Amino acid sequence: MNGTTVEVKFNKEADAVSLFKNGKDGEFVDNVVAFKAIDAAADAAGALKGQLSVDGKTLTVTTTNAVSKRYNVVIQNLKAKDGSTFVKYDDVVTFAGDTTAPTIVSTVKDSASTFTVTFSEPISAIGTVTYKYADGTPVTAGINHNFTTTTDKVTFTMTGDIAAGKTVIATLIGTQDTASNLLTPNPATVTMVKGALDGVAPTVSTIAQTGATTFTVKFSEQLAQNPTTIKVGTDTIAADKVVKDTTDPTLYHVTAPAVLDGAQTVVVSGFQDLSGENGVETSKVVVFTKDAAAPKVASSNVVVDATDSKQYLELTFDKDVTLATGAKVVGAGSFVKDHITNAITGAEAEVKQDATNKKVVRVNLDTFLGTDTDVEGATYNLDLTFTGVTSAAGVDVEKAKSTFTRGKDGVPASDAVVKVTAVEQGTDNNKVKVTFDQAVDGASATNAANYKIDGAVVESVTLLPAETANGVTTQVAVLNLKAGSNEFTGKRNINISDVKALGSAKVMEPYLTNGTSLNENVAPVVTSAKLTGTTEITLTFSEAVLDTTGEDFEVLIGGQAQTPANNVDAGVGADAKTTVKVTIAAVDADKIAKGLSLKALETIDVKDAAGNVLSVPANIVVTQ
Repeated sequence: MNGTTVEVKFNKEADAVSLFKNGKDGEFVDNVVAFKAIDAAADAAGALKGQLSVDGKTLTVTTTNAVSKRYNVVIQNLKAKDGSTFVKYDDVVTFAGDTTAPTIVSTVKDSASTFTVTFSEPISAIGTVTYKYADGTPVTAGINHNFTTTTDKVTFTMTGDIAAGKTVIATLIGTQDTASNLLTPNPATVTMVKGALDGVAPTVSTIAQTGATTFTVKFSEQLAQNPTTIKVGTDTIAADKVVKDTTDPTLYHVTAPAVLDGAQTVVVSGFQDLSGENGVETSKVVVFTKDAAAPKVASSNVVVDATDSKQYLELTFDKDVTLATGAKVVGAGSFVKDHITNAITGAEAEVKQDATNKKVVRVNLDTFLGTDTDVEGATYNLDLTFTGVTSAAGVDVEKAKSTFTRGKDGVPASDAVVKVTAVEQGTDNNKVKVTFDQAVDGASATNAANYKIDGAVVESVTLLPAETANGVTTQVAVLNLKAGSNEFTGKRNINISDVKALGSAKVMEPYLTNGTSLNENVAPVVTSAKLTGTTEITLTFSEAVLDTTGEDFEVLIGGQAQTPANNVDAGVGADAKTTVKVTIAAVDADKIAKGLSLKALETIDVKDAAGNVLSVPANIVVTQ
């Protein structure tokens, strides 16, 4: 096709889940597709990405570097849509060098001031671009392009500096494709005519916090380019910290230089829409909330590093963490070897953050455990304390516990493939329990994207410690469902994929079951609470509920507890109902004037038929 794309043909439809990490396109699953240069003069293919055709029978592989000469092409562990496995392809392929020059295929006017130029193939360098008006006068400002990386489409944008109706001619010199073939003709020209203003200026729609140091700015329409200036208080945001969203062209992601906390003035200026209409500088007071919750260790596992084949203790937190220079972890506890328990008091080592996942840190076990307490085959039970590890908001991480078995350094990743042995309802309706037949890799097992349940949303995954009984090791992942996302009780399709065995480089075979019944997890709520007597409140629920004897609510007067406290039982009983009368201590005109409300007690046991406890996110206001 061209220097950086290769087509692979199949005799049946391929399964994208077995090909791509996201199950659709882009980055390949490990050990599925590989190109290795054989000839000394051949360049390494670099990172590979792919795209399946609509019929699933053609795979287009895109290489980082242009491929030419002989390559060992390996395609393995690939599944077809019908569930069968493709025979491993392992052969030497000779790729002819790309000698075809790229050309300009079309120029499309997207809006009054934006134009997309399409090339016959991806270009890796746009070369030198100059601009002039139709009369030959140079254009010194007011037009730019978005080329930054290999692509077959480049968008040119005119700003308000160029008047409506003006013709601009762009001249491209030295444009090259991925095989370094020059554009033909060279130089080449593109003609663009600026359209009229649309009469509607862009505005800032919303500013919303998204993290400890991040927020978004949404505009009423698409902009010609990033806003010139965004300020938070006295801090001006650096240009590279304002990033346009990949799916919503009106949304910009902003990273502040410090933790966002309290009321701050956010000023946005220097922005215009695609027609060249300038927006008015906008100043808004935004109340930011500092994330005061400390990061917690969600899982800990021993992994083998692919580079040095040494074992590391990998700790995955429940949120992104930041490491200061010299951040370390200290461990204290014990290890057991040959039924003898030994104490550890001073295990200590520097921790390093994962290159791609800010929730993950690692510590080299050889350094951490030291000489005298580093014992192959021993089981360690440690209390971990961290220094220099905080949330993005600067909150120190919590202490943690970790249990692991020490293996041997220098052992490469295994070929073990984990399997699912059971999928069951968890301890409540918001949890699903997945049991694996061996210890699993923490990063892959806690990735919520690896679990799909029809009719429900998997919000996060908690990995329980591996357990060994009668010589058999199992490990359980608890899927935490988004509250209210599962609207019905019954069986449904459950798909699990891309989980690895502990220390293994291979992902599991995709697992599908439709034999597990899950309870709905939509919690009932109180839709109305009315004072229907001086000693009576009538509650109406969103669905039929029941309960047992016990106190459910505290009656508040004017938002305050009474003395003595007036705690009451909802009194629904074992027969489910949607309306119930609650008996309270007598109230008079003064108390009624102050206002009555109900506060849920920790002992509340009002539930629906599926066992979902009544949701009372705020005190219930009693009306007359």
